[in-house]
Amino acid sequence: MDPVVRSKLDQHILAAEAELYGTISGGMFEMTPAWARGYSGLRWPHFNVFLPLTQRGLTDDNLADAAAFFVDRRVYYSVELVHDCFPEGPDFLDKRGYQALPPQPAMFLEQFPADIQPNAEVTIEIVKTVPALTAFCTILHEVFDFPLEDMIKRTPVSHLKSEMVQHYLAFVDEQPVGAGTIVCTGGVTSIRNLATIDPYRQRGVGTTLLYRMLSDGREKRQCGLAVLYATPQAYHLFSKFGFEIYTQRQWFLPPGIDYDDE
Repeated sequence: MDPVVRSKLDQHILAAEAELYGTISGGMFEMTPAWARGYSGLRWPHFNVFLPLTQRGLTDDNLADAAAFFVDRRVYYSVELVHDCFPEGPDFLDKRGYQALPPQPAMFLEQFPADIQPNAEVTIEIVKTVPALTAFCTILHEVFDFPLEDMIKRTPVSHLKSEMVQHYLAFVDEQPVGAGTIVCTGGVTSIRNLATIDPYRQRGVGTTLLYRMLSDGREKRQCGLAVLYATPQAYHLFSKFGFEIYTQRQWFLPPGIDYDDE
């Protein structure tokens, strides 16, 4: 992989995380040369992360500091590793009792796909109103099973006026059935939250939605690159668009964490 492209993708991912955490009420994203830390205030561990950036970031002292930070704020958290940056990282964490979750491929796209056929029966709209934002959060709640109140907090009304974050809804017969988000910065578009409710899967909703988001990122935001994290269910769709794997990320849950629910 071209190291210039890789550097651009890596910088974008951190910038996108900083933007998203920064829009959450009470949220923050801190970064040092060795590590980054995202805090949302939500209890779900995926929404509070400690991310080593260099080998100096993955140490017992830094892990202890991260644990103290998140436990003091009474939220669950995870340690996030990028595999090719830390080939021995999973073993390091395993020896310390961290529980590994399934890895996710990070995929990138340089050339806009020319042979994709969107479904003409699917209508895509940009989320511009509070009711539409509520519908967006409801779809994410239904598909990903995160609490609805968490989805609403992670998707604040300020996103409606953001220059970097844009949400989409997909409709079939005027019914919202799919959702997705783009975050554009540094010439790269992040694809996030791509979701279709169960009764409308395998009907071209995801294909049409992804095509529109990529098109907007490229034509309206001048982003020549796109990046996303794939789930096993969506890997085939992304491969069809021409996305290629360039690394993997993996979350690790810390050992012995127990919170009093007073």
